[in-house]
Order: sequence, then structure tokens, then C-alpha cells
Amino acid sequence: MHFFSFLYIFFFSVVAANDLIVRSVITLDNNVPSECGLSFDNPAMISKVMIKKNKEGTSTVFTIKSNNEAIKNANIKTNSIDLMKLLNKEIKQSKDVLIESITDENKTSAFFQELLIGGGNFFLNDKKFEIIGPIDSKVRLEYLFCTGEMFLPNYN
Repeated sequence: MHFFSFLYIFFFSVVAANDLIVRSVITLDNNVPSECGLSFDNPAMISKVMIKKNKEGTSTVFTIKSNNEAIKNANIKTNSIDLMKLLNKEIKQSKDVLIESITDENKTSAFFQELLIGGGNFFLNDKKFEIIGPIDSKVRLEYLFCTGEMFLPNYN
């Protein structure tokens, strides 16, 4: 057990939670939300995880733009859900990453619920950023309002 703890500490440098700013993301199409999600910003990068309504259904989108280093791996993990496993895709090394995948709606909803309430961890290369939950009430309310509007039956 101690060996794995050592490896965990060795491979990831933990960055202070206040170094990661969490904001809501809302994209409108004819005044109706078409994308709802969260952005995670710090001086080195900006990342977004969103749900997107399109003709094929609803997809989950994960983007990362690095200001200085190539992105070899990235992930967001909540208490029970691993975003990269949910997306079922791999990152190709680049300074700009965009992954979009149609995902299980129940698992995607659970991911956002856990992230908004319980927080999670954001991994970028060898860094680990703690996302402290619950996320700011303004951000939570904007996300929930956005998704509520996005899925109203009269907008189909």
C-alpha cells in the first residue's frame, strides 16, 4: 500500500485548488442553449467539458488548450466516474485537444452531478488539480438552468 502511495505522489504534483478557476459555459443557438458545461482555467491552460445537443443526439465534449506544453494526457475524475472512460477515446499529443463522443446520458448526468456537488480531480500531464465541491452556486445554477432549457420538449 505504501509503495502505491509513493508512486502516486511521485507521478503527480498537486496544484492548489485556487489555481484552477471554474466557470459555466453556455452556448446559444437562436436563443436556445446548444451547449452547457464547465470551464477550468489557469495560467497554463483552459479546458471545457460540455454536453452538446446535435442532430445525432447529445454528445459530451472535452477540450483543452495549452499555452505552453503539449498535452500528453488529461482527465477529470469524480467520485465514481472517469471522464476519459466515459468518452471512450484517447488523447493524441497536441497543444489543442478536442474530444467529442456520444455518451451514456445517465452516466453523463451522474458525472456532472458529482462534479458540481462533490468536486473531483483534474489531471493534466503530471499535474493534479483538485476541484473542490460544491462548485460555486452561481456556476451550478447557470449549468442547471442551461441544461433545463436545452432539454425542454418544445425546443426539439
